Amino acid sequence: CDGGTPSCSTCTAVYHTECAYDIDSDHRRKGALKRDIESLRERNGALGIIVAALRTSCDSKVSDILHQLRADEDLEVIAKSVGQSVRSVAAPELISLEGDLSNLLGKPATATGGETRHFGLTSSLSLAPEGDDIPQRAYAPTESWTRVTQDSELVGHLMGLYFSWLHPFFTLFSSECFLHDMACGRTKYCSPLLVNALLALACNYSDRSVGRTNRNDTTPTGDAFFAEAKRLLNEDDRTTMTTVQALAIMGLREASCGRDSSGFQYSGRCARMALELGLHLSDHSRMQIFSRTELEVRKISFWGCFVLDNACSLSVGRVPQIPRAAITIEKPTIVEPLESKLWKPYIDKDRTVRDDLEQPGHSQSFVQNFCTLSEILNDIAYMFYAPRERFTSKRLLGFFGRYTRWYEALPECLQVTDRPSAQLLSLHMYYHTALLHLFRPFLKVQLLDSNVRPRQICSQSAEAISSLMVIYRELYGLRRSTPTITHFVMTASTIHLLGLPSPSASASLAQGILDLRVISTSNPFACRCLRVIKTLSEEWAIELPEEVREASNMARAETLPPSPASSRSTFTSTSSLKGKRRSVERRQSITDMYVPLAEPKPVPMTGASQDLFWSPFPDQVMTLLPHDVNGPMNMTSMLTPGNCGFDQYSHDGFRIVKGDDPILGHHNVEEMWATV
Repeated sequence: CDGGTPSCSTCTAVYHTECAYDIDSDHRRKGALKRDIESLRERNGALGIIVAALRTSCDSKVSDILHQLRADEDLEVIAKSVGQSVRSVAAPELISLEGDLSNLLGKPATATGGETRHFGLTSSLSLAPEGDDIPQRAYAPTESWTRVTQDSELVGHLMGLYFSWLHPFFTLFSSECFLHDMACGRTKYCSPLLVNALLALACNYSDRSVGRTNRNDTTPTGDAFFAEAKRLLNEDDRTTMTTVQALAIMGLREASCGRDSSGFQYSGRCARMALELGLHLSDHSRMQIFSRTELEVRKISFWGCFVLDNACSLSVGRVPQIPRAAITIEKPTIVEPLESKLWKPYIDKDRTVRDDLEQPGHSQSFVQNFCTLSEILNDIAYMFYAPRERFTSKRLLGFFGRYTRWYEALPECLQVTDRPSAQLLSLHMYYHTALLHLFRPFLKVQLLDSNVRPRQICSQSAEAISSLMVIYRELYGLRRSTPTITHFVMTASTIHLLGLPSPSASASLAQGILDLRVISTSNPFACRCLRVIKTLSEEWAIELPEEVREASNMARAETLPPSPASSRSTFTSTSSLKGKRRSVERRQSITDMYVPLAEPKPVPMTGASQDLFWSPFPDQVMTLLPHDVNGPMNMTSMLTPGNCGFDQYSHDGFRIVKGDDPILGHHNVEEMWATV
C-alpha cells in the first residue's frame, strides 16, 4: 500500500478492489506507536497515583479506592479523585514517625503576612511559625509613600537619579516590579521604608534646593528621608523582602556619609535577614510556593545583597556575612527585553551629561558577571580573615588565575570601549582594586618559580584605576559616581605614594586627591580618604612633589566636614597614628607600628613575621597562616613560620626581599619602582 487517499493505487489499479485505509491498524507505524506510548504513560501515571494512595492513605480511604477498582471504574477517574489528597512516592518506603519527622523539619514556614522563613534541620521552629499582628495596608497615590514631601515631581527626580547612578551597579531589587507596585499602591515589592531609604541616598546626587511640607525645617533632605526610614524600621521591623532591600540601601547610604560602623551594622542586618528568608537557597520543594516573578525577584535581591556584603568586606577589611559555600540559588536570568533596555546618565529634567552616551544597559549580563567576581572576592576574604590552612604562593597564584580568567571571559558588551557606561567603568575599577588588594600584603615578597611580581601587579592595577578614572571624569564628571569609587581611588593612591617621586605616580596621586575632593560633594566618605592619604604621607615622611602639595592644599582635609568620631574603620583608622610620627631613621619597617586588635594583650611579632607581611594601615588585621588551636588567632600566630624560620617561607613559595628601606624593606624605593 502506498498510503494514497482516499484509495491507494495498488487496490484500484492492480487488485481492482475496494480500498479501506486504517492508519491505526498497523501498530508498527511511528504515529501509532507514539499514540500507544502516550496511552501507556497516562495509564501508568494513573496507576502510580492509585498505588501511592493505597500505600499512604488511612484504612477508610483505602476501602473506598478498592470499591472503585472492583466496580471497574476508569483508572483516570479514580486517580483524579485521589490525586489531590495524596503524595506520590517514587519508590516504596516505610512510613514511620522518624521518617515523618525528617520530612517536617527543615521545611520553610510561612508567616501570616505571607513571607517565608527558613529553618534548618537543627531547628523545629518551622512547625510553629511566628505570628504577625501588624495588618497590611495599601497606598493609593505616589505622594503617600513618604511624609517628608508631597511633591511627586521631586520624588520622580530623585528616583531618576537613583535608577541612573546607583541601581545599575548595586542592583538590590527588580526596578520593574518596584515601580509597578509603587504606581498601583501595592506593598509586595514596594514599601514606605524602601522608598524613603532610596530617596535618602538619591538626595546626595541632586543639585536641587528642594522644598518640604514644613518650610521651617532646615534639615538636609537626605537626612529627613533617612530619619523617616529609621522611624518606619523601628515601628515595623518584620522580616520581609522590601525590608532586606531597604536595609541594604541604608547601609550603603551610611557608609557613603563616612559612618562605616553604622553602615556595617545595617548591611549585616540585611545579610542576616536575607538568610532568614532563605533567599540563598534553591530547594525545589521550597520553590513551588513562589511564582516565577517572585522567584526572579528573590534571585535579584539575594545576589544584590551578596555583592554589597562583599563590597563592604573589601572596604572595611572584615569577614563577609554570607559565605559563598552556603549559596545554592541560581544567578538572575537574562531576559532579552530587559538586557537591551537603554541606560542614560540622568541629571535633571531636560538635563543630561551627553546625548550620545545613551546606550543599552546590558544590566543582566552586568549583574551575572559582578556576582561571579564577588564570589571570588568572597573566597579570598575568608582566606585572609578566617584561614583554615597555611597560605602558600600556589594559593596566591590560584586566586590570581581566577581573577584573570574572569576578566578574560567578560562578554564583549562588558568591555571598555570608547563610550562605556558609568557602571561598567566602576566594575573594571572594582576588578583592579580587588587584584591590588590580593597582592598588596606581599609587596615585600617575591614568588618562587613564578614570573608574577606582586609589586608589578599592584603598580599596574593602580595605574589602571587612574586611567579608568580619567575616562569616567571626561564622560560623566565626578559629581555623581558609584559610592565605591572613593575606595578605588584611595587604594590606588597608597601605591602611588610608594611610587614617588616617579612623575607618573606624582601626576596620578595629585589627580586622585583632586578627584576625591570633587566626589566628597555627593560622597562625604571621600573626605576621610583624603585624611588617610595625608596621614600616610606624613607617617612615612615622604617628600611630596610640588603638584601633589598644590592638590593637597586645594583639597586639604581640614577644610572638609569631619567624619563622626564614633565611626571607625579597619582599613582607614588613623587615630592610632596620631602622636606616633617617628623619623625614618628610627624605624625598620612600617609593620613596627602594628598592634593586633583581636587580643586584649597583644603578643609582639617576630622579625620573620614582620619581614613577610606589609600593609599601609598599621591596624589592618590579615590572618594568613593557621594558628595553634589552643592559642589566639592574631597576626603573630598567622605569620610566624615556627622553628623552620625562612626555610618555611621558601617551602611555601615565598622569598623575602632583603633591604633596609623604612617602608618596604628595600634599600632604594625610587630604584625599586623604576624597575617595575
